[in-house]
Amino acid sequence: MALTTRTGMDRATGRLLRGRAHAEQSVRDILATRKFQRVMNLDHGSELAALRGENMTAANVLKAYAEIVQAVHAQEPGVRIARMEPTYLAGRQGAIGFDLHQVFYPYGHLGDYSVAEGFTFTLPASVITRGSAAA
Repeated sequence: MALTTRTGMDRATGRLLRGRAHAEQSVRDILATRKFQRVMNLDHGSELAALRGENMTAANVLKAYAEIVQAVHAQEPGVRIARMEPTYLAGRQGAIGFDLHQVFYPYGHLGDYSVAEGFTFTLPASVITRGSAAA
């Protein structure tokens, strides 16, 4: 059996995406989509939207950590989060993002985890923002 790398379409340009670029787009899509939003794929997405507008407490940051890991590991077989760090977003008072240090398995979608490569990206959207009552 010949192994095939994963492919998909870039949501912005329509061009072909392969390998890690496709996995990165998939992770961003999972974290940006609310659960039960896609009609034929109700389990796709995460519950991060429920944390928007909440106070930026240690408990809420921990909830965001847990939701990110659970959503990515459950829905993206080619990516595992190895480490995650909160980061303040420039120009956004009271908002944080996350640096996601991940391991990409090019053939993870086929159940083969023998080949791995690391990559990091910052989740650019504010994940948790300070509520208006705390401002």
